[in-house]
Amino acid sequence: MKDRTLEQHPDFASRRSPVATTIFAALAIAALVGLVLAVVFYGELSQNESVSWRGRTSTSLGGIVAPGAVVICAFLAFLFGWLTLSGATRWVRLSTGTAMRGFELRMAGDAAAGDELHRRLATGDPAQYLPLPVAKKGALAVHVYRADNDRRAFVTVQLGTGPDARTWPLIELRDRGYVQIKRRTPEDFSKPFVSTGASTDPTLRA
Repeated sequence: MKDRTLEQHPDFASRRSPVATTIFAALAIAALVGLVLAVVFYGELSQNESVSWRGRTSTSLGGIVAPGAVVICAFLAFLFGWLTLSGATRWVRLSTGTAMRGFELRMAGDAAAGDELHRRLATGDPAQYLPLPVAKKGALAVHVYRADNDRRAFVTVQLGTGPDARTWPLIELRDRGYVQIKRRTPEDFSKPFVSTGASTDPTLRA
């Protein structure tokens, strides 16, 4: 899901990562070469007998290797090609040039649920916003980003997709709010908050 909150914010832009683009493109080309070879030598692969792990000759695997190679190479070529075009971008904070890392959480709910989610997340206090009702599918999306060089975290809440999607104001977390976000994986947001006592980060304000 596209993040319309950041799309409409003047301090953020989606930028392509040269390193990720190069890696995905190289993998896509390798998979495409494998696909071409699998098609060209399809007959030979089909006719060759495979030797089982017991050392016995088996003709059954001969009919699996050729189509299997074609399917796997085609899937990998498509996957890495798609990642090259759409998966090699990252949100960048223009005011500092910091590239952010982030993830998306999906939840079921309506505008009222979005209001409540935004209110809880805006506190920056995991004791108030955890656990989130994370689901595999849902109209509500929460995007969590970290700009580690700036020691900032940014959270957006969006309902629906496209031009009619509803968005809530951007949430910016710093100090303790940032550290609490940094400590958590996507899976942690569906778990209840467990206090670990005082923070060990000496740079945090009380």
